[in-house]
Amino acid sequence: MPESRWRLLGVVAPALDARTGLLGGRHRRAMADGEAGACVSMLRSLPEVVAAWSDGNVALEVEVVVADRPLGRLARVGGGWWADPGGSASLVGPHLAAPRDSVMLLYPSDGDPALRGAWGYTWGAVEMLGGAGFSAIVSDPWPGWATMEDPAHGFVHEWLHQVEAVYRRLGLGADDLPDLHDVADRRTTRADAADRAETYVEHERRTGSWRPWYRDYMTGTVGPKSGETSRLRGLTRERWLRRPNPT
Repeated sequence: MPESRWRLLGVVAPALDARTGLLGGRHRRAMADGEAGACVSMLRSLPEVVAAWSDGNVALEVEVVVADRPLGRLARVGGGWWADPGGSASLVGPHLAAPRDSVMLLYPSDGDPALRGAWGYTWGAVEMLGGAGFSAIVSDPWPGWATMEDPAHGFVHEWLHQVEAVYRRLGLGADDLPDLHDVADRRTTRADAADRAETYVEHERRTGSWRPWYRDYMTGTVGPKSGETSRLRGLTRERWLRRPNPT
């Protein structure tokens, strides 16, 4: 059976030069030496990570570009300030001649807590992007990626929010595909997994990584919570293929 194919555009904004609101302060930072390269490398690693964690269910095609100008606008979103699809149009738009299923923008913040505090922020299908999903992620933690266990897991998380939005529109409900944040009190159904004795939360507390949760989410091997009946939860290969592959 074929895999599910997705086309992701990764854009690295090498600097931030933006205001937050009409009366907000100006936020500026250029990426440090090596930061843009680390961002490019991270984005380019995602196909291998997604293929491995999905047991080959997914083929992610990634093109990465470094923008030739700073990110010049932030929007008030979800209690903070993030790059949004409209404010990122000048950076992303020149690279949309080829169809995309996903867009991921990495950019620096200046350390203001209002400009970060989470892995990122994701939108589902965005009309101005041809229906692609959009994720904005700050690059500030990049010095720690080299020593983290599964440093790509936050990027996989934001991409999976885009994926989740697609399958909700295709009619896959929460009984079959849990909300991506509905992780508490769950563990794998894989009898041969080394982490089978831990809940996903326990694994993250021990290692700092959510890899088992995303692995099971992408393979339909998420276990039930207390009080739920046992069933296949997550994206089995058959469920992945409910979305037709791009031509």
